[in-house]
Amino acid sequence: MLKPNPHPLLITLTLGILTAIGSISIDMYLPAFSVMSAHFNVPMVRIESTVTLFLFGMALGQLFIGPLSDVWGRKMPLKIGLMIYIICSICLMLTDSFTWLLALRFIQGLAGSACQVISRALVNDLYKGKNAAHVFTLLQILMGVSPILAPMIGGMLSEESTWRFLFLIMALISGIGLLGCLTVLPDGKAATESKTLNFQGIREGYSLCIKHPSFVNYALVRGISNSAAFAMITGSPFVFTEIYSITKQQFGFIFSILAVGIISAGLINSRLLKYFEVTVITKYALIFQLITGAGMILVIYLHGPFSILLLITFLFLAMLGLILPNTTALYLASLPSVTGSASALIGSLSYLSAFLITTLLSILHNNTAYPMILVMWSCTILALGCLLYRKDSISK
Repeated sequence: MLKPNPHPLLITLTLGILTAIGSISIDMYLPAFSVMSAHFNVPMVRIESTVTLFLFGMALGQLFIGPLSDVWGRKMPLKIGLMIYIICSICLMLTDSFTWLLALRFIQGLAGSACQVISRALVNDLYKGKNAAHVFTLLQILMGVSPILAPMIGGMLSEESTWRFLFLIMALISGIGLLGCLTVLPDGKAATESKTLNFQGIREGYSLCIKHPSFVNYALVRGISNSAAFAMITGSPFVFTEIYSITKQQFGFIFSILAVGIISAGLINSRLLKYFEVTVITKYALIFQLITGAGMILVIYLHGPFSILLLITFLFLAMLGLILPNTTALYLASLPSVTGSASALIGSLSYLSAFLITTLLSILHNNTAYPMILVMWSCTILALGCLLYRKDSISK
């Protein structure tokens, strides 16, 4: 049984930093895409591929680190991942090779995956039921600070002489996470006595997840909804700066405002959880996304003003503050016996789907906003379909 820790606030803040590292790794340098494109002498769509490779690394890494954390304990893989992430961030700051930029972003994603999968598993180790949903909501709110501050910092440093410092900031933030891991973070689930990987057990753990109807439904809902966010993250630098002529500084500010919506919805979610079931909240949030997604398509078709498109996009993205923490709590609660594997599988699924989405955006790129908006709306349709499918399995 886990012992009470005298530093609950510091634990939550540390988990918040670990959870936000994936977001920081992307949001921080979005405003610098055009500067990096000029520096490495490649088209901007090639710079977007650094996001794609990071996402692929996050997806792949979680499949291995999740089961590893069930065997070695939570903190050892986490510490190793954080140290590698810090080294990669420093190397990214120093490199002048686009090939090395791509390779380092992939390795950085592999290392950063430890933060994602283990922070979720630790929450499930420490909290249960609606308490877990509340904690995930709190972490979603803390993580929401990252898309507010990161693009603003990126906008201020997105010049030829300063863009490298963005990767240094990533190293410093992950260093704070490592310090919290070494000092205040609880151990969570204990390591097995043998501390050896049982590959048959890993296969059976993933097999159990895949065969569990509730887990599959919730995992798909979260993964696909998360992909809508990454479609926005990857496509917005081109759409906002090239089509609507937004400056790098304005882009950072606008991106931060969009993140405020997710935080605000997270605060509302904490209240709603007192009165409504988690699946009910998630369903209506997806329906609202469906409506606002159609509104974005209509605004583009009618060549409406950017301010209207921005308002509707704000409302669309805000619903992620309800959908992501609720589905996270639901899928982990459905399989408490293999939390590490469950967390790894959903994390991998989320980032793999985001990798596929960002790849699709590159293929569909046609110098308009349609690919980004249509992909976001399609993700909502798929997520809602997954939630409503086999209602008997999700009636919690």
